[in-house]
Amino acid sequence: MLILFLASSVLAGQPTRRAVDFDRGGNLYAQNCWMCHGKLAEGGGPAAAKFSTESPALAGVFKRSSEQAIRIILDGKGDMPAFSQIFDKREAKRILVWLEKPAPVKKKTKSKTKKKTTKKKQKPQGG
Repeated sequence: MLILFLASSVLAGQPTRRAVDFDRGGNLYAQNCWMCHGKLAEGGGPAAAKFSTESPALAGVFKRSSEQAIRIILDGKGDMPAFSQIFDKREAKRILVWLEKPAPVKKKTKSKTKKKTTKKKQKPQGG
């Protein structure tokens, strides 16, 4: 019983794969897709008007295991370019995970460094 309790305590503190896939998919989308499909996959991104075919809304449209969507992401379709040179099938699935319920992406933050504060030197008075 004690072993079960200890094991569950250790596993409870572990991050889930879902969060990692969701964040990674959102970052990939933000780097490669939003200009055509909109920041939250609502369609009509700023570059969409430049193409002859519509850049559709993608939010909630595909399941993460949709082979059709994965093929479109990797091979392209119509005006949409192929992304197989940029990422693989696993990363295409991560984009689909994010597209199930798009949300603003957490940007990677650099480690915070303390700013050095310098004291202003006072000019000597008098003379």
